[in-house]
Amino acid sequence: MAIGDDVTNKIGHQPAGRDLAQQLRAYFEQAGAHLEFDETFEQKYLLDFTMTRIEKVHAHVNLGVHVTASVDDLDEQQQFVQTSKRGIVLKAIYVELTDTSVAAGGLLVAFGACLAFLFDRRYAQSKAIGMRINEDCSFHFFDIEDNIERLQRMSFDEELDIGEDLGGRVIAYFTEKGFGFIQTDDERKFFFHIANVVDDDLRARLPAYVPGEIIPVDFQYGGNDGKKYPKAINVSLPEGNGTDSH
Repeated sequence: MAIGDDVTNKIGHQPAGRDLAQQLRAYFEQAGAHLEFDETFEQKYLLDFTMTRIEKVHAHVNLGVHVTASVDDLDEQQQFVQTSKRGIVLKAIYVELTDTSVAAGGLLVAFGACLAFLFDRRYAQSKAIGMRINEDCSFHFFDIEDNIERLQRMSFDEELDIGEDLGGRVIAYFTEKGFGFIQTDDERKFFFHIANVVDDDLRARLPAYVPGEIIPVDFQYGGNDGKKYPKAINVSLPEGNGTDSH
């Protein structure tokens, strides 16, 4: 019998519609994990359960687990990352799991991957990570913050047209490198280069930029070009605004 088969057999005849998080909790418990869970905690922190101890393993364990059937859900991943940064748990893992992958043995894969995230030295410095289990039970870890940025870039192209007018504020500028960043009111961040500044007054102000200074600007969406941040073009001071804002 393969490793994990006895656990799988014990819980393998659960109702077909059983919640994925419940199935994974049951598997963890049968495999010797001690868990903490309550609905209020899950709703508030987006953690379906916390693993606090593993039988016969004498090591500190504090892993928050969130399980979802959604793939690349931007809002869900953003909420998860916000929770992980609040220090509710020492480490947190975001698990993308489906009924099909569960039927193929995905619960065992998820359990083993969680142990790897806890105890593999390659992940010792990682506080939060994403994991996707495919229908054939292959899986991979992914940097969830990098994935959020990728999804945001994709959403920009879906929501915005090249040349669409936007407004924001310069939140950083690096004089020696000639580029900086603009943030909109909804906290989207855009990259701009001095070559994209079309306002003479703004071009004159930027070399004297002081870290922490906030300069209101108008700009247009210039696409993302596959970069980490989408691009701002035709950057200028708002009409009638010629004073610093702090």
